This record gives sequence, structure tokens and C-alpha cells, in this order.
Amino acid sequence: MKLKPRTFFRLIKESYISWNLNDPWARSATIAYYALFSLPSLIIIVVHTAGYFFGTEAVQGSITQEIGNFIGLEAANAVEDMVANAAINANSTLAIIFGGGALIFGATGLFFQLKAAMNNIWSVTAKKETIWRTVINRMISFGMVMVVGLLLLISLIISTLLKVVGEYLAEISQVFSMLMLNILNFAISFAIITSLFAAIFKWLPDVQVRWKITYLGAAMTTFLFLLGEFLISFYFGQTQPGSVYGGASAVILILLWVYYTCLIVFFGAEFTQQYALYKNEKIVPNQYAEPAIYQELERLEKKKSQFVDRDRIISIFQDKAQEIEHKKETGKQDEA
Repeated sequence: MKLKPRTFFRLIKESYISWNLNDPWARSATIAYYALFSLPSLIIIVVHTAGYFFGTEAVQGSITQEIGNFIGLEAANAVEDMVANAAINANSTLAIIFGGGALIFGATGLFFQLKAAMNNIWSVTAKKETIWRTVINRMISFGMVMVVGLLLLISLIISTLLKVVGEYLAEISQVFSMLMLNILNFAISFAIITSLFAAIFKWLPDVQVRWKITYLGAAMTTFLFLLGEFLISFYFGQTQPGSVYGGASAVILILLWVYYTCLIVFFGAEFTQQYALYKNEKIVPNQYAEPAIYQELERLEKKKSQFVDRDRIISIFQDKAQEIEHKKETGKQDEA
């Protein structure tokens, strides 16, 4: 998996060209819109999954703190309020069933749209969107939600262990303990986020690609993600772009955060694809998909037939017009 600097920068250049051609700006805006509605459901499921082991309040507080580090406590509190207001009414079994179904549908919407974007990057598309395939896609998206919950649970367990280790090291040396904890915390965060991106690149697109390929692209994405999130949080802290929107500022900050994050994730996916091409990986669509060019050629054939029909219709109208004109000329000659 080692790359020469020249090869690496060539892959970066080709990734940028492909990334720009796929219009990431519009796709990121679309996913940011879906994320605004999916976020409460997503967080509720994740909080209750990890909260089963650590307690709901502890997990929710941890998520609020992490979001606050990126986009400010105001937006983090807004997310917390969303979660509190979106709780399931447990008065009846029917309410629980419909409420749980609505949560799952809302939480999977984000990954459902992300899947479509990943398929576009890998130039594949679904053969035929049936009800059964839609259910499978939702199940895959729900699996990604559970992966997020699992990684959060692992993160909380490791954070607890690091706290214990930090207290032990503090007895030896305060400076040494802080340095070691910061290094360990960064390494663990990097590994967890990389695993999440690798799972997204592996499971969401309808292609068969090896973990070895996705992990390098995921590591690249994680580096850009951490760098980008630092720059985004610095930008939000210095310029306060949401202040001009008044009461809606928290929502605007969430949209901007997801928007910029999607741009980074799409670039990482493009890098993964370019690396796969560089390694001559045989990327095969799964049984539910086919190369996008097949459907594109089919659409072009339909357009071609439309043009042929249009030309035929125009020819008929022209013949009719000439016939009418000829009759007028014949009538004028008879009158003369």
C-alpha cells in the first residue's frame, strides 16, 4: 500500500478532476438537506444503542460535546433539543411500531442518499428499483447507522479506559500523562473514523471492492476530514456565519457542517476509486447493479428514436402544408 510521492500526487490530481466533474457541490447540498431531517432519528438510535451500556444521558452529552467542538454549543444544543422533541410516544404498541418505523426511515435517509452519490462516483446504477431492492437498501443504510452506534460505543469504552490510564500516569508525571493521552486519543480517533469511512466505501456503493483498497482511501479521507473539521470549526468560531440568520442560525450551521463534510467524503471516495484503478483492481458491480453507461446508452437510444419520430412528424406537417398551399394555388388559377 506504499505509494511514491509522485504517484500519490498524481492520484490526488486525478481525484480532484473526477471529483469536480461529478458536481460534488449539488450532491453535498442535497445530502445536507436530507441530513437535517435524518439527524434527530439517527442520533436517537445511536444514543439508545450506546446508551444501553453507558446510559442515555452520558452518551447524549458526549455527542453534544463533540458536535459543539465542531460547530459551537448553540448548534449542539439545537441537535439535543431535536432529539428530546423526537422521542417516541410509548402510550400504545401501535405508536411504538409507527414511531420506530418513522425513526428508522428517517435515520436511513441520509445513508440512502449517500449510497446514490457513491454509486455515481463508481459509475454504477441499480438495474431496476424494486420494492425488495428498496428494502435491502434501507437495511444496508440501517446497518450503517448501527455501525455508527458501535463505533461510538467503542469510543466511549476507550475514553473511559484512557481516563483511568491518565489518572495512573498523572501520579508519575503530569506533563508526560497529558502528552501520552493526547497522542493516544488522536490515534484512536483516527482509527475509529477511518473504520467508519472504510465501511461506507465498502458497503454503500453497489460494487465489489476489497477492504485493502477502501482502507487507504478511508485513511486519506480521515486526514482531510480532521483537517477540514479543524478549519471549519475555526471558520465558524471566527466569522460566525450563522449569526446573520438569527433564530435559524443553529440549523444553518448544521447544514454548512454537513455540506463541507460531504465535500471531503466525496473527495475521499474519488481517491479510493482512483487508487483502485491504479492498482488495476477488477471493480465489478454487485448482482443488483450494472455499469451506468448501459442505462445512459439506453436513454440515448430513446432520445434518438424521439428525434426520428419528430423528424417524421415534421415531414408529415410539411407535406400537409405543401398540399394545402398547392390547393390554394389551384383554386386561384380556377377562379382566374
